[in-house]
Amino acid sequence: MRLLQRLQRIDKRVYDRVTRVGTPVLDGYTPKFVQSTDNMAPWVLVSATLAVTGGPRLRRTALRAIAAAGIANIAATGIKYLARRPRPDSSAVPEARFPYRSYLSSSFPSGHTAAATGYAGGVAADAPLPLSVLVSAMAGAVGFSRVHSGVHYPGDVLGGLAVGAGAALLARALIPPRPELVFGANTIPAGEAAVDPEGAGVTVVVNPRGGDTGVPTLTTADTTTRVARQLPRARIVPLSADDDLPEVMDKAARDCEVLAVAGGDGTVNAGATAALAHDRPLLVLPDGTLNNFARTLGLTSVEIALRAFADRRLARVDVGEVDGNIFLNTASFGSYPRMVERRDRWTGRIGKWPAFALALWRDLREVKPTPALVDGRPAKVWWAFVGNCRYRTHARVPGLREALDDGQLDVRVLCARSPFPRLRALADVLFGRAVSGGGYTERLTESLALAIPEEPRLLAVDGEVMEGSPTMAFRKRPAALKVFVPLDKG
Repeated sequence: MRLLQRLQRIDKRVYDRVTRVGTPVLDGYTPKFVQSTDNMAPWVLVSATLAVTGGPRLRRTALRAIAAAGIANIAATGIKYLARRPRPDSSAVPEARFPYRSYLSSSFPSGHTAAATGYAGGVAADAPLPLSVLVSAMAGAVGFSRVHSGVHYPGDVLGGLAVGAGAALLARALIPPRPELVFGANTIPAGEAAVDPEGAGVTVVVNPRGGDTGVPTLTTADTTTRVARQLPRARIVPLSADDDLPEVMDKAARDCEVLAVAGGDGTVNAGATAALAHDRPLLVLPDGTLNNFARTLGLTSVEIALRAFADRRLARVDVGEVDGNIFLNTASFGSYPRMVERRDRWTGRIGKWPAFALALWRDLREVKPTPALVDGRPAKVWWAFVGNCRYRTHARVPGLREALDDGQLDVRVLCARSPFPRLRALADVLFGRAVSGGGYTERLTESLALAIPEEPRLLAVDGEVMEGSPTMAFRKRPAALKVFVPLDKG
């Protein structure tokens, strides 16, 4: 009790000094700043800005930071209810600095400071240093303004800081930093390419079709312009709706020193197939909807990809192969190919994850499981995918990869089980092994044998649906493909 009383006296003394010292420059602005931080307004605004203007890394940062601020705000509110510490006596504080004469809620801890500290901690986990410094300075200003305006004691602010720091640690555990979003997945260094910086010997195949519409998009037209400006001596080959994609890619790879492809994952897959056949390095220009392979390499924009070409840094990566077709991301079977078709149709309208959830729900309602032999074992497969290297996943959905050189196939299979097969499949997806028993399995392997007795034998290979053979083998081709990667990956 004596220690607590002593701390309270120190707290009161510091409060008196901060509030009674005249600071004319701050007196007119502190109350406005206090009001502007209500309801986490600045943090919502910063997160929205990062989400709209930033890449995958900053979007993840924004999500983690706003989650930390929200957790801190809720925790501080709960502690206030338990602590019930009276607000400071504001009678000695000038009216200009304390417009809240009827402010009667509990003082400890400062919820504004907790939210600000939580947000700053969430940002500092992986944001660029200038952004972290700016947000931390804003958080410090929030804490100072709470005392200077007479709303809180310094001890309240310190309590809010502690709550915010804890919330930031929790948010970081829930949404951890992903270095692969910045630098790309691990690859095998393959030295420098002897290339002409102006693009001599480079053939760039550009797929101008937007999704399934068959209509050139403004972004691909812009990509063509940027490539022509950066690589004036490169040969640019625009695809038309009547072109045979594999044939165009094969001819382009045969007649060049470097094959570059601008498009989505299906276009990149066709380019990689041709590059492998003719032993050409591949430059990936992300110009599709998802650009999974490009993002995994750390090529999150066309500008970064062109810079990687200028830096001449090559690396080798694994590819997967099934039924004579390579895959850079995933190959899937069962009902998954139909679900991919539905997801891709809806992604542009409602977003990737909502589209996946809706497509999965439609599958669980309508699609029957596919009888198959998986490594010689009979199974009724709802859906399955085989990933090129190990994936991080969200709700059994492939997300990010930390390596493209691990020599493994990541196999995830969801099988039907009686009774109530659809309900049990949903439980398997949501809860995994904790509930499923043998309904949902995942493993790492170097090969997989698959037999599908009945037609149609559909495969989705890097998002492109095709017909497979009665018996198929999945295998790895380690370090088979040469690609350009950002210099930071060296």
